[in-house]
Amino acid sequence: MPRFAVCFSDAAGFGIEMVQALDAAHAQDIARPQHPSGRLLSAVPAELLDGQDRHELHRAWLRGEG
Repeated sequence: MPRFAVCFSDAAGFGIEMVQALDAAHAQDIARPQHPSGRLLSAVPAELLDGQDRHELHRAWLRGEG
């Protein structure tokens, strides 16, 4: 099953959650119960993050650039 990265930001914190899912929509469905009050970015295939600075990607998302 493919892996996806889902960015989240909620009252408890923020980060990138890695989940195994059938597709991007399924990845969001998996992550949403763990962060019910948070906002979720559309999930992206995990391999797109290979070689990327995950902290910088998440900062860009939080600034609304992602």
